Amino acid sequence: MKFTNLTQEEFGAFADKSEYSHFTQMAVNYDLKVSEGTETHLVGVKDAQGEVIAAGLFTAVPVLKKFKYFYSNRGPIMDYENTALIQFFFEQLKTYLKGNQALFLRIDPYVPYQRWNHDGELEETYATKTLFETFKSLGFTHQGFTKGFDPVHQIRWHSVLNLKDKDDKQVLKDMDSLRKRNIKKVLKNGVKVRFLKEDELHLFRQFMRDTSGKKEFLDRDDKFYSDRLKYFKDRVLVPLAYIDFTTYIPELESEHQSVSNDIEKAKQEIEKKPDNKKWQNKLQDAKKQLVSIEEKLEEAKQLHQAHGDTLPIAASFFLINPYEVVYLAGGSSNEFRHFAGSYAIQWKMINYALEHGIDRYNFYGISGDFSETAEDAGVIKFKKGFNADVIEYIGDFVLPINKPIYKLYEAAKKIKK
Repeated sequence: MKFTNLTQEEFGAFADKSEYSHFTQMAVNYDLKVSEGTETHLVGVKDAQGEVIAAGLFTAVPVLKKFKYFYSNRGPIMDYENTALIQFFFEQLKTYLKGNQALFLRIDPYVPYQRWNHDGELEETYATKTLFETFKSLGFTHQGFTKGFDPVHQIRWHSVLNLKDKDDKQVLKDMDSLRKRNIKKVLKNGVKVRFLKEDELHLFRQFMRDTSGKKEFLDRDDKFYSDRLKYFKDRVLVPLAYIDFTTYIPELESEHQSVSNDIEKAKQEIEKKPDNKKWQNKLQDAKKQLVSIEEKLEEAKQLHQAHGDTLPIAASFFLINPYEVVYLAGGSSNEFRHFAGSYAIQWKMINYALEHGIDRYNFYGISGDFSETAEDAGVIKFKKGFNADVIEYIGDFVLPINKPIYKLYEAAKKIKK
């Protein structure tokens, strides 16, 4: 085995075929980090045939003037069941980092630790005991099995829908009644979805501003999204849900005519047999349907007049690699939430994953607090309804590179607190 720097092409090819690859460990992220002025390293291990068998994207930022803090966001990428490879990689990496003035290293490998359901019940513990022992023997310190959201550390808990060996019918069948109803509703109500272009990102950002103000969560800034849209290219999709009144209104009018015909039919049958309960019930149901359709039609005509042919109602931001589709962020119009635009987006993107043979649909972070008082209790309930699993990841590990200076650094941090 040989530890070496990798070209962007070598790194990208390896990352795209590994199940341990997170979107932060994509070759396109190297371009983004370099554009931000961040010192970025691509390193890995090659076997005797010259094939890459481990790789990592590492960033470095100054600390204590002379030193650097190195970090591999959700990396590095390797077979974490191969103890010999892990030991070789990190022993070699220590030497490499010493030569680059590293003070310490932080990693948070994209390795699952446990699987839960959204009621907080443990369903499976993965075989990571040996990995923890190996990291400890290498000098790493585990930072704990944390919960909640942190502005610096990656979220340890993800809500993930497993799409392996499923089609859209099975996925829909597995959802709870509310999710099924809302998805069927958006399909019936003519909610459409298209992907925004780079110069349309402001539409997504407006929905995010509205949502963050409403729910009191801290959103990322405009540059975060625009940079990823620019550098990640086809690894980013920004779906917009909207009402197309040029098709929605005619559909409602057609439905209105159909139900009106049903009412006339029911009346004729009742005239023949006034005591026929079956047709009396049908008549009452049809009248209720007609009232509902007329209300929708009136609303649609008013909105058409006020907003033109199309009305945007929700938008989201997704990151994609060959391994998973990640729902990073989303916002919707509070005024038009009854159109359930966010469900149209989720269904569109679930089908995107199915059509592209991607087995993981990642609703992304949750707190890991499953109580009714959790800060994201509503979000957990929403994600639970899609029949997703909760994957808890192994968390952060820190490795001092210059141990004497690192000890002083940690002591100084404690004094400041």
